[in-house]
Amino acid sequence: MTTYFVSDIHGQNQAFQQALRTASFSPERNDQLFVLGDMIDRGPESKEVLQGLLAMQQAFPGEIILLKGNHEQMLEDWLLRRGNPENYLRFNGGDATIRSFLGNHPLRRVFIGSMPSEQAQDEARQFILTRYPELLPALASLPLYVELPANPQTGAPAVLLVHAGIRPGIPLQEQSPEDLLWIREPFYLYYGGERPIVFGHTPVPKLPGYEGNGPWSRNHLVGIDGGAAYRRGVMLIEWPSLQSFLVPIQDVHSSPQVRLHGP
Repeated sequence: MTTYFVSDIHGQNQAFQQALRTASFSPERNDQLFVLGDMIDRGPESKEVLQGLLAMQQAFPGEIILLKGNHEQMLEDWLLRRGNPENYLRFNGGDATIRSFLGNHPLRRVFIGSMPSEQAQDEARQFILTRYPELLPALASLPLYVELPANPQTGAPAVLLVHAGIRPGIPLQEQSPEDLLWIREPFYLYYGGERPIVFGHTPVPKLPGYEGNGPWSRNHLVGIDGGAAYRRGVMLIEWPSLQSFLVPIQDVHSSPQVRLHGP
């Protein structure tokens, strides 16, 4: 049994599947996969990523664990007519996800290039919620964090998995959902706790002092967002070795780069 972490797939299904194949991931052999949110938006196959992972989770509930990212929250809000639709659709790549779920529906072209009318959005919501009735309950049920206990057999320490991070100095149970989904610098610049935390949300090249092609690691923090949202790559991490499998978006058929990083 091997444990893997991945975050911020952002609709890049081909690269994600290539990473799983390269790592020989197999839930049938009790391998575990923890997905730290942002499965959707920006990339072309958000429906395939999300629906595929939900199907895998249904088949292997103990092996596939999905967390909520800020993009799943924005999709949930859009489906429920909450939040700022223009912020989601135009500035956070939500239009790509709506097109993915619309498929060949004529409404698809309305979600290309310009802001759709409220009527078009309502028609798209109705179509998606009718065709995919499991979607909204699945989004609403995603946890905001997971606490993994230590594993004496593998030597893995206890670790907190979260999409964006936590606000230092506040107990975990009192953290706000907004911080867990959106926080950046106040977390990774000032966290001084002893508990290891693995997070996504901020692409590793944007984290301080980052070099190489693997995860970012500093002061009990491990960043694993490979930058798929910006066409860099999908990064799969083996835990606790931090061996990484990075599949570049621009060339998903090539062999991923494999790097071994110490804790």
